[in-house]
Amino acid sequence: MQDEINDFDFFITLASSKSMTRASIELDIPLPTISRKLAKLETLYDKRLINRSARQFELTESGKLLLDRSIYISSLMKQLHDEVSQNQNTFAGKLRIGSLNYLGRSKLGDLVAQFNLLHPNLEIELILSDSKMDLVEDELDILFQLEQPNHVIYDSEILLDTQRVFCASPEYFEKHGYLHHPLDLLNHRCICLIRNRHIYQDWKYTINDEIFEVRVHPFLKSNNAEVTHQWMIQGYGIGYRLYHEIKQELEKGMLIECFENYHSSQLSLYMVYSKLKKRDVLKGFISYVKENIGY
Repeated sequence: MQDEINDFDFFITLASSKSMTRASIELDIPLPTISRKLAKLETLYDKRLINRSARQFELTESGKLLLDRSIYISSLMKQLHDEVSQNQNTFAGKLRIGSLNYLGRSKLGDLVAQFNLLHPNLEIELILSDSKMDLVEDELDILFQLEQPNHVIYDSEILLDTQRVFCASPEYFEKHGYLHHPLDLLNHRCICLIRNRHIYQDWKYTINDEIFEVRVHPFLKSNNAEVTHQWMIQGYGIGYRLYHEIKQELEKGMLIECFENYHSSQLSLYMVYSKLKKRDVLKGFISYVKENIGY
């Protein structure tokens, strides 16, 4: 195969030189060797490739066809060589990722872009939604979600363990008073998230490891988690967020946690993928996210 590739490059140089002598100088090959290599090609294809009647030869129709294909094959082989040898630790192809909106905007978007810089031949698509997504229905390679997958062909890894935190802004508590028990939520303005037309208004909390539930009245609701997040910061009501999402706001006092002794139930953030197509690029991406997520 290497001899054939050299023949392609040889013919490209010969054709562009338009002279056996110039080709000999450019390739640093003796003129008789140039003649033998050309004769070998014409014997191989059983076609005359150049018209030798002119001082500066011209390509025959067969020669023009060989030149066109030689340029294409030489370029293709160079690209292959670069991908395999020079970029042997990079990935190529396509990767389609699904994620919760807030995670995608706050963390995952930057990680995807940085991962793409490391693997420039990889085409990545990031799909963000606060609605429930599915690997098969949404044609995803990997999905970041809170629900543990229960499909037989799905596998998953935990990215992080977290919990929901009930909270509001200091301005809200100054105006409406502080809460002492989860049942106090019934008398407060609550902000709820909507996913697939389902209103998340049944808020769970634990007392002595026992789980309870209170159904709140959603004075404000949205299908976008970022909108509900901003409503909470701006003092419009009480909502719940994942602890890792609002850690900085809690530390800065922009949000205040309600009834710390009554925690909501624990949950995990999963990276879900199909058992049928766990490619090396998925393994690489998962490892990269774990190392750089910064939670």
